[in-house]
Amino acid sequence: MKILAPVKNLLSWIELVKAGAQELYFWVVSENWESKHSFKSILNRRDWRLANISSYEDAKKLIDFARKNWTESFITLNNSPIINDVKLITQEIKNCIKIKPDALIVKDIFIASLIRQIDKNIPIHCSSLNQVINKHSINFWLENYNISRMILPRNVSVNEIIDLCNSFPELEFEIFIKNDWCYNSDWVCSSLHLEWLKEWIPYVCNREIMYKSESEDFNEKYKHLVKNTLDCKICMLSKVKDLKNLVSLKIVGREKWVDIILKDLKLIKSSLEFLNLADSTKEFIDFNIQTSKKILSKECGYKNCEIYNMYYYN
Repeated sequence: MKILAPVKNLLSWIELVKAGAQELYFWVVSENWESKHSFKSILNRRDWRLANISSYEDAKKLIDFARKNWTESFITLNNSPIINDVKLITQEIKNCIKIKPDALIVKDIFIASLIRQIDKNIPIHCSSLNQVINKHSINFWLENYNISRMILPRNVSVNEIIDLCNSFPELEFEIFIKNDWCYNSDWVCSSLHLEWLKEWIPYVCNREIMYKSESEDFNEKYKHLVKNTLDCKICMLSKVKDLKNLVSLKIVGREKWVDIILKDLKLIKSSLEFLNLADSTKEFIDFNIQTSKKILSKECGYKNCEIYNMYYYN
């Protein structure tokens, strides 16, 4: 399994490659967009100020640098366009393809269609934002857009991951492995993050409020759940390690500081190295708990962890 890490800026790109990330995902802030529109993130779901590469020239140099170091680079086109300028959107896609990334990460079927009109062979990774959670949906993307990888959303269970991977042995699969904190399923999350919705739904990005209850006990448990349960699925690896086409483990969080992502990368690498050495699932879990303390300098949230409790100690 490869580790897919998020790029925040030029510095993080170089540091992540040196630290051993085998795959990177990023977005290019196009000057063409900026000159014609007041907003920045058109085909990408991250704020341009927090997570971007500032030009296609820089992106090309970085892709070449990564390739020389046996690292693949993926451009995120994981948003639905919010303008009706097909000509400009098409040009942006051509700009992305021109710098020869190893794949494009796509959410919108219109964007996928444009990509296939321009280039029938460039690898397309189906974004987790599409909420593909069953075999029929996977078949749709395979038959219509010839995808090379399916990125499964955060709300797919371990057993579902195993079933889907086994059902499509020739297709690559990718799962989230770190900083997976959002409680909303992806399609809801994508809808709620629209700017015009934020004006009249003040709690969109403060999800704790959405789940508040009159029960103080519930509120306290939810607080722990948000902090600990969903930010790590490393212990799940012992259940999926034999899946040959589960090829990538995604670290989430393009806005995070570089040192945090580097620590996450180190933790996952250590876990993968120990995965086939452990004599039992319990030994693997204990190793992850202790390693998390050493590398991240904080207590592992196993006591509130859904993976730990649901799959190993029930």
